Amino acid sequence: MLEKLLESITPESVVLFLGATDAGKTTLIRQLHQQLGGEVIDADVGQSWLGLPACISRGALFTENMEIRASYFVGDISPRGNFLPVLTGIAHCLRGTARPLLIDTDGYITGEAARAYKSELIRLVHPDVLVLLQRAGELAYYKLYAHQDIKVIELPVTHTGSKSREERIRAREDAFREYFRNAQLQVWHFAELGVERALIGHGEPLDTKLLSNLLACPVLAAWRLPPTATLVVERWPFSVAEAQRALGVESLSVLLWGELKDSLVGCCMGERLAGLGTVQELSSETISILTPVERATTIQWGSLKVFTDGRHVRQRGISWT
Repeated sequence: MLEKLLESITPESVVLFLGATDAGKTTLIRQLHQQLGGEVIDADVGQSWLGLPACISRGALFTENMEIRASYFVGDISPRGNFLPVLTGIAHCLRGTARPLLIDTDGYITGEAARAYKSELIRLVHPDVLVLLQRAGELAYYKLYAHQDIKVIELPVTHTGSKSREERIRAREDAFREYFRNAQLQVWHFAELGVERALIGHGEPLDTKLLSNLLACPVLAAWRLPPTATLVVERWPFSVAEAQRALGVESLSVLLWGELKDSLVGCCMGERLAGLGTVQELSSETISILTPVERATTIQWGSLKVFTDGRHVRQRGISWT
C-alpha cells in the first residue's frame, strides 16, 4: 500500500485522503509524511492529532515532535452543521504550504450531505492525488474525479480495529485538560476586542439596571446595534416587549448566561489563531476568558462548552429570540 502511494506522489503533489472513521487515514499519512517531508493539514476537528480539537491545523512532524504552522478555529468537533467554517479553515491552511502536502479528513462520508460536503472539499483543494480508503466500495462515487485530471487511488481497508466512542471522547478530554492546565483568567475590554460569530459586545453598551427593572430579571450585559439589541440575562424574562419599545429597536435578542458560560472561543491576533479560551464572566464592557493566551484582538465564538476537567458538550448554537 505504502509503495503504491509513494510511486504516485511527486515532491509538488497535493494529496487528499478520504475514508470512514478508523479507516487508517491518519496512520497512513504519518508514515508517508515521515518519508516524504513537506506538510500535513489535519482537517478532522473531532479527532485532531496535529493540533487542538475543534481546530484545523497545518504543520510538520519531526520524529515525535509536531510543529504547528497555521490553525483555524472551527469551534465544534463535528463537520455536521459546520461545513462553511471547515472549508474556510482548510482554505486558510492551504495558504503558503510546503509540498508535498498531505490532507487528512474526518470520517463523515455517509449520505447526501456528506457527499456534497466532500465534493466541495475536493473542488476547493483540487488535489493531484485523491486516495480512497474503503472497505466495501462506499467511496466509489468519488471515482468520478478521475475525469477531472485527478489521479484517484483506491486502497482496501483490511484492519478491523477501531476506537470506541468513549475512547474518542476521552482523547479529546485529555487534550483539552492538558491545554488548559496552565490557563489564566484574562479580562479584555470590548472597546479593544472584536467578537466574531455572535452579536456580543457590538454596539452601544446599555444600562443593565434599567433593563433589569423593565424585564423583572437580572440583565448581566446589553448592547444596542440598530435595528436590534442584544441582552444577556440570568433567566428568561416573562416578556421582552416593554424593553424592545423602550430601546426603540425592531428586534431584541435575549441570551441566557447559562448557555454562554464555558463556551469555547478562538483567541486571534489579527488573522492568526493564538489559542483557545473559555468564557467565564461577562459585562457590557468586558469579557473574562480562561486561556493560556495573554492577548487577543478578536475572539471567535464556538458551539462547544469546555470545562476545566476536559469535559465538553456540543451546543446547537446560541439561543436567539
